[in-house]
Amino acid sequence: MVDLPGHSLSGVIASFLFILLTMKQSDDFRVIGPAYPILARVGEDALLTCQLFPKRTAMHMKVKWYRTEPDMPAIAHWDGVEMTEMQVEEYRDRIEWIDDSIADGNVTLKIHNIQPSDNGQYWCQFQEGNYHKETSLLLKVANMGSAPKIHMEGPREGEVQLVCTAKGWFPEPQVYWEDITGERLLTVSEHHIQDEEGLFYVEDTLVIRNVSVETVSCFIHNPVLTEGKGAVIALPEKFQTELAFLKVIGPSQPILVRVGEDIQLTCYLFPKANAQSMEVRWVQAHHYPAVYVYTNGDHVAGEQMVDYRGRTALVSDAIHEGRLTLQIRNARASDDGQYQCLFEKDGVYQKASLDLKVVAVGSSPRITMEMLTDGEIQLMCTSNGWFPQPQMQWRDIEGKAIPSISEILHSDSHGLFHVETSLLITNSSMANVTCSISNLPLGEEKKAAFILSESRMAFSWTILPVLGLLFAMVIGLIRRKNW
Repeated sequence: MVDLPGHSLSGVIASFLFILLTMKQSDDFRVIGPAYPILARVGEDALLTCQLFPKRTAMHMKVKWYRTEPDMPAIAHWDGVEMTEMQVEEYRDRIEWIDDSIADGNVTLKIHNIQPSDNGQYWCQFQEGNYHKETSLLLKVANMGSAPKIHMEGPREGEVQLVCTAKGWFPEPQVYWEDITGERLLTVSEHHIQDEEGLFYVEDTLVIRNVSVETVSCFIHNPVLTEGKGAVIALPEKFQTELAFLKVIGPSQPILVRVGEDIQLTCYLFPKANAQSMEVRWVQAHHYPAVYVYTNGDHVAGEQMVDYRGRTALVSDAIHEGRLTLQIRNARASDDGQYQCLFEKDGVYQKASLDLKVVAVGSSPRITMEMLTDGEIQLMCTSNGWFPQPQMQWRDIEGKAIPSISEILHSDSHGLFHVETSLLITNSSMANVTCSISNLPLGEEKKAAFILSESRMAFSWTILPVLGLLFAMVIGLIRRKNW
């Protein structure tokens, strides 16, 4: 054993104490949060809490809550001051910083009026100097929507179609059908969409081909809340309702409308019946969102698709006879397609299909010419504003079709087509051509002719050889001079 001089031992101890005192104490803490997900219902408030371990003050630290990017926090505090300039816009006026226990390293984020978009992972970060630690918390947002409604389409021969609908669920719920014995029934189609608020609308269809089935139930289950709602329909009772004996009649031919014109979609009950107490809706593929909904004498704006807001009006002068017309102003290319008109009462509906064809004839074609390096000529024919996709064709002076070398189509922000087609002219027999663009549903076309004179053609095909000869002569003169 070696004896150290007294002054040496005291020096080592002093150095060790100095190191301990000057060492940063930033690397001896962790951040902890709840061990389980935090559950909050839509519209309620949620508390997200995290704390330092072991306990120590965080009053001088930088603390932030964020979702995906630390540089885009929901809220951040530094030395007890809120850093609002860093805050993500969607959380402004909806969050509250609670730091009653910040002296013990405990902070809480309160989110008011929980929305579906708040669902997911959050991070709580403490920073002291250049050192930081963080932990994650899982916020599960849930909402019980409306009770399901079962709609029955007027009975057809040999089968009955049932549609179960509900709104306002989160997260996406589970939907299933059962017969009176509790046996699961196979769904034909499922349509689940999120509305503007992020809540789910569900529409599940069931077809019953067993006429002996009398009672069917639809259940909707929230997987987070482990709660559900159900509805039951008694089929024999529905077979006796008014609409079970009526039909809905729509146009027998497609409705043809030009872009910018007004659309009229008319349907009526047969035999005639008063529809004032019925719900009438015009839809595309599904019941919701709708193009237009009429019920209890008024328009249901909350169920209307965004694209049709402010563009629709109902003509109901003959509603007592069961005839209604929906007007859609200023037809757009996006309006093209099939619609359905549904009359519903007492949970039974009848429907008719309407085929709307939106058309537009574009600008007159414009032909431009480009000289190619090998002496050939390329023609380009362009036009704008067509719908649906038009047919393009080049023809010679005798009207015979000439194949193009390329065709390009793309739609603009209004859904209208811009078209380009190219033709390669290789000899004088193709000097006079026509470019035609046709709208097939309307049977209309626009043409442009291109005429290239023989002298111009001769000039076109001799210009390159002549230039080549001149170039060769210049090179020869230069070489001779150098010699």
